[in-house]
Amino acid sequence: MAKKIFYAPDEPAPVFDGFQKEMFKFLHGLKKNNNKAWFEAHREDYEHYLREPSKALAARMGAYFREHNMPVTGNAKTSLFRINRDIRFSADKFPYKTHIGLSFPLENTKKEEWCGYYMGFDPTKTGKGVSVFAGGGVWMPIPPHLKKIRSKIAAKHKELNKILNQSSFKKIYPKGLTGESLKRIPQGYSEDHPAAKYLKMKSFLFGCDLKESDLLTDDLPEVLGKIFLAGLPLAQFLGKA
Repeated sequence: MAKKIFYAPDEPAPVFDGFQKEMFKFLHGLKKNNNKAWFEAHREDYEHYLREPSKALAARMGAYFREHNMPVTGNAKTSLFRINRDIRFSADKFPYKTHIGLSFPLENTKKEEWCGYYMGFDPTKTGKGVSVFAGGGVWMPIPPHLKKIRSKIAAKHKELNKILNQSSFKKIYPKGLTGESLKRIPQGYSEDHPAAKYLKMKSFLFGCDLKESDLLTDDLPEVLGKIFLAGLPLAQFLGKA
């Protein structure tokens, strides 16, 4: 059987060749010189070593999701964040982000009910490399969405525990489901509820660390894909709440 093609016949397959170490240098330079003058003087480095590879990675991840029938979106338009910070209401007036991230939302999830995957990296304190993280879930959902998630957890906690105890999930995400939590159980639930630990959560996250060297290889989409695939049952459980 011929292999399926997941892009237009006249469109070249998405290619990601990996980031380059010069990207690390750029981020550390930006961290030390977080101002418009420095950024504009190094804009070409930003475009070449960071933005363009990020766009290529987003496109390649989109193709990976389609190839593996994962209901997840990946492309330059929806996955990349602006490097400019919104400093209007922040005490931190540095204009640029040094923590770089890409997001991959589940298909058909509303913006205000976002659920999906995320990968990010930021400069280490050593002044040379970066730390890398990948995972997913729902971060600080708005009250109506939070209420829906808690209601589903309360009603289907056995299904949740089954997902969390799958060997494929535990191997990639040994910390399980994590997130900032309340000290007391939310109103309407009892402290002795079997899922009390999860009902107290305000965010529902799962993740793992990657190696810095993973960013430098063209295998990164496959590395991320396997990580995300292991978390798909949990992402869908949360996303369909």
